[in-house]
Amino acid sequence: MRLLLPILVILLVSSGCGLREIHHQAQTVAQASVIEGRVQPAPGSSGPLIVHLYRRQGMTFVSDTYTRADEQGRFRFHVRPGTYYIGAHIDTNGDQRYQEGEAANYYQRATGVPLPIRVAAGEYKHLPPLPVRGHPPALQGGYRGVQQNPKRWLTQIGKVTALDDPAFSRENAALGLWKPLSFLERVGAGLYFLQPYRDDRIPVLFIHGMGGTPLDWRTAIERLDRDRFQPWVLHYPSGLPLTMITDYAVQALTAVQNRYHPPRLILAAHSMGGLVAHGTLRKYRTRHPDAARRIGLLVTINSPLGGMPSAAQGVAHSPIVIPAWHDLAPNSDYLRWLQSADTPLPPYYLIFSYEDGDSSDGVVPLQSQIPLIWQHRATRIYGFQNSHTGTLKNEDFLALFFGLLDAQAR
Repeated sequence: MRLLLPILVILLVSSGCGLREIHHQAQTVAQASVIEGRVQPAPGSSGPLIVHLYRRQGMTFVSDTYTRADEQGRFRFHVRPGTYYIGAHIDTNGDQRYQEGEAANYYQRATGVPLPIRVAAGEYKHLPPLPVRGHPPALQGGYRGVQQNPKRWLTQIGKVTALDDPAFSRENAALGLWKPLSFLERVGAGLYFLQPYRDDRIPVLFIHGMGGTPLDWRTAIERLDRDRFQPWVLHYPSGLPLTMITDYAVQALTAVQNRYHPPRLILAAHSMGGLVAHGTLRKYRTRHPDAARRIGLLVTINSPLGGMPSAAQGVAHSPIVIPAWHDLAPNSDYLRWLQSADTPLPPYYLIFSYEDGDSSDGVVPLQSQIPLIWQHRATRIYGFQNSHTGTLKNEDFLALFFGLLDAQAR
């Protein structure tokens, strides 16, 4: 079996990434903090609850990120240490921006004076409930107002593009693995549409794995029956902790579901993307149960469902530790959380692969692809004699995959 750590070291050398900057970004991610709270809208109000995170620039409050609260009004932000301000509004027109006339409020130190929310490295900050009852109090103290300038990973949710978009390059895939913060600034994550949305086509969301890109799915995407299905791709920096990746995936899914209301959705995930898909689905069912019921099929291919021993070796021995390795290590907190799930799955097809004379697909050990707990949860299991990425181009696999899609379209 080829170990994951040597493969990633080769990727590191070939990508020309600087060790010092990689270490700095890993440390920055490790020091990330969490701000959580709950919005309480007025009884009888309707519409999505959008929560904005602000930083102060001079006398102006600027928001470059936001999230939608779940059905219970809960919200969460992953942030760097610093000082923040938070406001929320009921998004009656669906544009995710506050407009005059929409019910809103913000955390306040005194009436009209925003409350600074300070978080230290690695801190978990839980805020008291924020009531939203009509118009927000006017700002006091000479503040000039607010600006909204969302980051790329928000503006690229639902963006229409092509599979040859430079964002999906192999170079960017390596950047997202080793320097995920640089990836977010230069490329941005996204849930992309590969054709304009059609309400008579079933969306298929393709999710890549560690060091991967939507290009890994090229064969399946190019052969997809566009008369019945429409391809979406989740593109993300694969070096980030899976908790952050899945929180983003839930936010992206929520945004497109809220805008387009597709009656059905299919998830297809390769390699580590299978762990992303399972985590996303579990969070989605908890936070947005009604929308989650529209996910009618889950397919994972060659996923390290039992973890990667080589990731544990990397955590223990590598001078540079990619944040995602912690989650990929066997018996990690993330894997135990997935295994403890008691929420039902949609029809779930678990695909595994092995190479001739080997007990792995060349990357993921066979025992990690088919741990017993996931065999029990799968609707059915299929195995292919092929390589880790070669399976995605295998004619027998493609016939099986498209057959599963056909059953959804009936």
